[in-house]
Amino acid sequence: MSTRRRPGPPLAALALAVVLVAGLVPPAAAAGPDYPGRDRPYHTNAEMIRAIRAARAAHPDLVDLRSIGKSHQGQDIWVAKVSDNVELDEPEPEVLVDALHHARERLSLEQALAMLATLTGDYATDPRVRSLVDAREVWIIFSLNPDGHVYDVGGFPWRLWRKNRQPTPGSAYVGTDLNRNYDYRWGCCGGSSGNPAAWNYRGPAPFSAPETRTFRDFVDSRVVDGRQQIRAHLTLHTNGEQVLWPFGYTKADVPPDMTREDHRAFVALARGMAARNGYRPMQSSDLYVTDGDQIDWMYGRHRIFSFTWELYPPQTRATATDHYSTAAIITRETARNRSAFLYLLRAAACPWATIGRQQANCGPFFDDFEGSTGWTADPDGLDTATGGRWQRTNPAETSSDGPRQLDATVSGSRALVTGGAAGADAGANDLDGVTTVRSGPIVLPAAPGSLTFRYYLAHDASSGPEDWLRAWVEDATGERTLVFEELGAAESDDAAWAAVRLPLEAWAGQAVRIVLGAADDGVDGIVEAAIDDVRVERP
Repeated sequence: MSTRRRPGPPLAALALAVVLVAGLVPPAAAAGPDYPGRDRPYHTNAEMIRAIRAARAAHPDLVDLRSIGKSHQGQDIWVAKVSDNVELDEPEPEVLVDALHHARERLSLEQALAMLATLTGDYATDPRVRSLVDAREVWIIFSLNPDGHVYDVGGFPWRLWRKNRQPTPGSAYVGTDLNRNYDYRWGCCGGSSGNPAAWNYRGPAPFSAPETRTFRDFVDSRVVDGRQQIRAHLTLHTNGEQVLWPFGYTKADVPPDMTREDHRAFVALARGMAARNGYRPMQSSDLYVTDGDQIDWMYGRHRIFSFTWELYPPQTRATATDHYSTAAIITRETARNRSAFLYLLRAAACPWATIGRQQANCGPFFDDFEGSTGWTADPDGLDTATGGRWQRTNPAETSSDGPRQLDATVSGSRALVTGGAAGADAGANDLDGVTTVRSGPIVLPAAPGSLTFRYYLAHDASSGPEDWLRAWVEDATGERTLVFEELGAAESDDAAWAAVRLPLEAWAGQAVRIVLGAADDGVDGIVEAAIDDVRVERP
């Protein structure tokens, strides 16, 4: 398969190699107390590092380890990558798991370690595990909050500590709730606190915590050619035995920043996991409202199907019993989630398959413009538009003897339009000149499906054939073939969504790009164009 350059700082990888060769634990991780007595089977931070090093040593062909950044106190935040060709960055669906956002939620670390053990230990004996490891790239972050974890273990019996260990400027209080520190809807909706003393203190600003910045930078690094490679994500917490999907910031089932298809897929995936581990599937805000949390950010910024697992036990009346289960349950409760975990790994190849949308949404390319997928504006440097350039936005309605720009998109809230704002009149932000965009590379199979999209070209009666909407297919040499064209005419044409389907057999097995263009290149009239739901379907 083709490969991509692996992300991650080379010096961190080198440092890890030195640690492995020397047989040492990094000094920051070596400090800190052990779990006492009957809780001894729980892993401290140092024991976690030894465990993942051992997995790497036992399965060097399947496991890679690297530090993706540092905590406030300078401890490494470790991630393991599991895949068959682990040293290569292959174009395979990726799944990300993280644990220990909250220091006291120690069972989440055990669950992450159990997932690593399943993927490595069962690879040789379980055909289902082998097929998934061969076809996926799985990333596991075992402790996003190592400082808080070390601090919590040092209490007697525990400190009930949740946050990180970063002092709050201008305050005597220490710690930010990492799961309220992401920048999507941060502090918007009563789902966090601005009080540094609060258990859910969101920090003085989004991403003020180095741990959340580290996580953000890692997820951002998985955008390749403008497209996010992580398809599904699990964040592990305690407790309540629930599978939660976004959003946490609103009680609305389908707010404007989520498509109805995505909501249906979220529900189906959560129910699929819950059917296998006995948890309760529910929207995150049905538990309680949160803002600035991780799964909202993962979906809202990156369109990743992101879930929270609230692990054992069921909800109790005491914080200690919620989070400090006896070590006797570790094996039973982590094994309970094995099938649900493998289910999500399988579903990650096409999350929409759970609602029967695999042909439309899971081909070589799908963009409904709800997120960024790597289109390049003015790729040739020849655009002449002085207004109304292509932009991905939530459009406002305009009218001039009929609708010229629609505020209704085909799906979701955004589309590719020639100037989204309404302005003082219909001509204020309409297209003037030529505007083009080009997609990232799209690798077509030997038997490609069709190129489909929805569109309109709206204009007034001053229009003519110099005004147009066009689509080209560009091959690897840069040669373009016009595959769609609609021209203006001397009549009023209202905005109304239409559909187009175009064959791609001529480019079978090739890497291509889609180029979209629109022009108001004649008499200066009112011209608006829009594109939505661009797909290269499965055959």
